[in-house]
Amino acid sequence: MNQQQAQLLDNFQGFHIEVTNICTLKCSGCARTRFIEEWPQHWKNHSIDPETLFKFIDVPVDNLRITLCGNYGDSIYHPRFHQLVAGLKQRGAVLHIITNGSYRTETWWQQLCSLLTAVDIVGFSVDGVPDNFTQYRVNADWDSIEIGMRVCAAASCQTEWRYIPFSYNQHSIDQAKQLSQSLGIDQFVITLSSRFDQRTEHLKPVDDLLQNRYSRQVTWKNTQQSNGVDPDCADHRKHYISADGYYMPCCFVGDHRFLYKTPWGKQREQFNINNATFSEMLVSDTTVKFNQDLSVHSVCQFSCPGT
Repeated sequence: MNQQQAQLLDNFQGFHIEVTNICTLKCSGCARTRFIEEWPQHWKNHSIDPETLFKFIDVPVDNLRITLCGNYGDSIYHPRFHQLVAGLKQRGAVLHIITNGSYRTETWWQQLCSLLTAVDIVGFSVDGVPDNFTQYRVNADWDSIEIGMRVCAAASCQTEWRYIPFSYNQHSIDQAKQLSQSLGIDQFVITLSSRFDQRTEHLKPVDDLLQNRYSRQVTWKNTQQSNGVDPDCADHRKHYISADGYYMPCCFVGDHRFLYKTPWGKQREQFNINNATFSEMLVSDTTVKFNQDLSVHSVCQFSCPGT
């Protein structure tokens, strides 16, 4: 093992795992919605096999953050979600579950919370207040979300209300924050978005509520010119595992707009988690080469543009 390979292993800090690509929502800016609308014949639902995942992760994860979110799905719809959570907690992982929270029962939430501890976080993505948030979170269900929020708020885990400002909800932030406090939510988190294009232009909020990378992404899309990258993966927590069981260096690579232009799309089976362990994939020549200069990759230039 060379020095750079050893450094990648030493710097490892956690995972981002998309345990399922199943979702009940049809958010207009979501990669899932876009893919199904454009190529419905190619869409397949996937949920990662827990035993395969546990075998693949051959490194210690004690006290390391594992985010359960993804590009396409909502983790709570994995058919064996509680088993997955239990297995990760048995290994000492710190979990950050990000979900819209719709359509699960009080009993389901109680079972989940029985597996979590005070270091874990459940974040509910609700962009607005009950009477307007479905303008983006199409098909979401406030009544069941509120049940989940109340159960989690009463449990030992930490809770978040995650709020993306849009044109329709930018004036509802204070109202939503007050509601989150009345429900016992620990943190109200404003999550600025740069996910705006011709289809979602009407949802764009005022400039102060746009993620600062938005203008740089527009410049990149118009000119294909980059000022380098400011990589989100610098915290070494973004190692991504997709719902259909493939390793990638981050979730941005897993977006279908870029995936098939990268080695993780072109040489896909090399990164099937059934075929090797995480430590083997992390120190592979392909991974090492990708990390040597992130600024040359179009997926990095667009997703994490430099200033």
